[in-house]
Amino acid sequence: MDRPIIGFFQDEAGDWVARLSCGHRQHVRHQPPFVERPWTETAQGRESFLGETLACAACDRLELPDDAVRYKSTPLFTEWTIPKVLRREHRTKAGVWGRIVILEGTLLYDLLGPNPRTSTLDADTPGIIPPEAPHLVEKQGRVIFRVDFLSAPDPASGV
Repeated sequence: MDRPIIGFFQDEAGDWVARLSCGHRQHVRHQPPFVERPWTETAQGRESFLGETLACAACDRLELPDDAVRYKSTPLFTEWTIPKVLRREHRTKAGVWGRIVILEGTLLYDLLGPNPRTSTLDADTPGIIPPEAPHLVEKQGRVIFRVDFLSAPDPASGV
């Protein structure tokens, strides 16, 4: 999934790392360089790339950012109380991850978009919802679940 660059910082080795809107981080300059990105060498160059997108392999793998924290959860839903909005295509906001937590039963989770996939969720298999990714759920019988909303903190970082 392509994600906009929202900031930059240097790692312990002094290499430049882009902070993406999804909360993941991606190295943009290595020694030696794996990809030539001369714009990383100056503050002006880095600033000019804010808002440009990079492919985020971690989002493609449905991996939550390491520092993602839950800030809100829905009430518990059952097969009888699933809101209509969850059963039709919808998205989370920019920077907001979702985690569908099944307490009992199963739920069908459809991640839509360019690389669609369908999963059956249960107590051992939560559904991970990347920011702004279109998705929906479908009941498959008895189920009790909630949705946790998470975000990665945006530490102050220089450009």
